[in-house]
Amino acid sequence: MKKSINEWIKLIQKRDGSLISQFKSIYGQDRTLINERLDRFLQVAKEFKKIYGENKEVSFVRAPGRLNTLGKHIDHRGGFVNSIAISKEVILCYTNRDDDLIQVHNMGVSYDQRRFNITEELPLNKLDTVKSWLAWTQEKTDIRKQNNVNHDWVNKLKAVPIYLQVIYPDRTLSGFDSVLDSNIPAQTGLSSSSSIVVAIMEVMIDINNISITDEQFVNYCGIAEWFVGTRGGSGDHAAIKFSRLGMITHMKTIPQLMIGSYLPFPGGYKMIIFNSGITADKSGQAQQKFNEKISTYEIGEIYVKEYMKKHYESIFHKIVTGRNFLKAGEKKFYLADVVEHLNQHQIYELLQSLPERIARQKLLTQFPEYENLLKEQFDTHLEPESGYHVRSVVTYGITESERSKMVENVLGKSKIELFGQLMNISHDGDRVSFQSPEIENRKRTLDMKEKLYLLPGEYNCSIPEIDKMV
Repeated sequence: MKKSINEWIKLIQKRDGSLISQFKSIYGQDRTLINERLDRFLQVAKEFKKIYGENKEVSFVRAPGRLNTLGKHIDHRGGFVNSIAISKEVILCYTNRDDDLIQVHNMGVSYDQRRFNITEELPLNKLDTVKSWLAWTQEKTDIRKQNNVNHDWVNKLKAVPIYLQVIYPDRTLSGFDSVLDSNIPAQTGLSSSSSIVVAIMEVMIDINNISITDEQFVNYCGIAEWFVGTRGGSGDHAAIKFSRLGMITHMKTIPQLMIGSYLPFPGGYKMIIFNSGITADKSGQAQQKFNEKISTYEIGEIYVKEYMKKHYESIFHKIVTGRNFLKAGEKKFYLADVVEHLNQHQIYELLQSLPERIARQKLLTQFPEYENLLKEQFDTHLEPESGYHVRSVVTYGITESERSKMVENVLGKSKIELFGQLMNISHDGDRVSFQSPEIENRKRTLDMKEKLYLLPGEYNCSIPEIDKMV
């Protein structure tokens, strides 16, 4: 909805009835929260008027932070996530421009204004595949690191406009003037970066009249965010885009978007979020660890795929041929497929066949046909000293897919204690400290008598401060 900046200010100040109704549909019946949000929208509008003047027709977009209750680290492996939106959010007040300049004034005290021209940021050569985008964004990330500018928040702003211009080379995309405000704590696992990416995507498709499906929207967001140097999927963006008031969104985004159901949040319960006080810098050491785990998944999928072709050829063929709707070169097999197509005994045998850890050179020797894929992965991080922990990471990915898949039935039958147990097991697989002998034993033992969902595996991307809380 586009109105003059003065109209917006008046509507918010007088607490217009239709505006209040719209806010209730977003935030619920909490009048304190609604008033707090209205006051913040008003401050953003006034700031826009102060910076850009009053003769502007503007619109607002918002993108909430998100919390994934179960289904961690598996959205990019074809697994379900079970996400909720939180009341913390990104607000963007914007107006379109006639050129390709993008200006963003951030109301956060720690951020300066950023401005750039889309055409000045584009790659020199045409990027016509996702792989070429991956390679170019890695090159840009390496250059930023060398110049010590990889931490600049402008990279989050550039990601979407650059990617959209790359995939729409025959169009000249317009830029915008804007004011951004966010009360999502940065670098805390609440998707503060992805919320900015989603908000910018909403703005760009609006001002440029780009018509895309919801599936394309979240897919483009996920791929675009690679520009900042991370190598995640689009689960966070989908959780933000498709969140609903009072609901847990049970969905997957790979190999195609599928919203399984909206599950009512359990009555009589509240989700309490604790802040460890430790930030995760996705442009620093945290990015190194994050990308290492993604690569371990990719390596694991090579082993799993070859195992499936050897032992379950007909099942593997059925999975792959059932995805002929995907473009040539796109992945057609993911870890979560194992949970859908093999029984528990078969999955245990598969996991036992995997190497516990392996070095890069041995991988290249063992899988010469995957050399290009492996080297693409190696470029995103330094080689881990102890090698890639394939079995434990794949175990986490497969068992977390099983746990996440169970949520629809568990909450549908109001088994709240089991839901809590699943969340605890999930975190046990993410722990880096404060582990009991029982947890250690469950992580390293593949007991075929044990139910699959009880196995934590070892992804190990938590931090000690969070481990103390859980």
